[in-house]
Amino acid sequence: MSDSEEELFEKRIKIVFVGDSGAGKTSIATRYCNGEFTRHYSPTAGVDFFLKSVRLGDSKNVTLYIWDIGGLALHGNMLDKYIFGAHVIFFVYDVTNMSSFEILETWIETIRHLNEILDMQPAMAILGNKCDIAHQRTVKSDKSHKFAIDNGMPCYDVSARTGESIGARIGDLVAQIFGIPTTKIGERGLQRSTGQDSIDRKQSKPTLQQSTLPMVQKITQKQAKKLKKTASNPMLPRSKSSVCSLQ
Repeated sequence: MSDSEEELFEKRIKIVFVGDSGAGKTSIATRYCNGEFTRHYSPTAGVDFFLKSVRLGDSKNVTLYIWDIGGLALHGNMLDKYIFGAHVIFFVYDVTNMSSFEILETWIETIRHLNEILDMQPAMAILGNKCDIAHQRTVKSDKSHKFAIDNGMPCYDVSARTGESIGARIGDLVAQIFGIPTTKIGERGLQRSTGQDSIDRKQSKPTLQQSTLPMVQKITQKQAKKLKKTASNPMLPRSKSSVCSLQ
């Protein structure tokens, strides 16, 4: 692979959202790409796609290919195709819906098994959506803390309605994929390639104990090395969905 081809490949990151139907995967992707939120619920059939170009720190432009996987894919025969080539996988649940949290164990076991078959080591994290309606919360923070630690991955509270922490959390894992400490990104965080949409990391409140961070860093360091060696290209298929292309 030439230097120019390697540089091009390094700028493409495939992010996958998985979880129970109604957990808010599409809402999170729509909020992140389009800055929009709707209360209208329409289950994703199969997979939907979003695209966003951002700037990492002060120089590196990165294109994020976001795959929004329907909840029924857990019991289908296409899940391995959907996650193939993923650099980041987010397991999404609804903090007001206990069943959406409990099914994460099955999602994680299934995807870890597929990762072994596909010889993949994506960075993975848990997102608890709808943290803006804490009074309706049924999944307590200490329960999600313990689950995250037991599974060796970070767990964050986010809100698709308000946008709280979404950009910062995605930015953290993308930065780690490239081996860039988030402390070096600073308050500007991930930005759109136009130079707008800076992210204030002071607003983010990760629900993860520090003991799990070395595990995440180890995984992402391996992934950063793998980006330079592999020639696979997680190109974005065509979709009927609206795609956010900010270039």
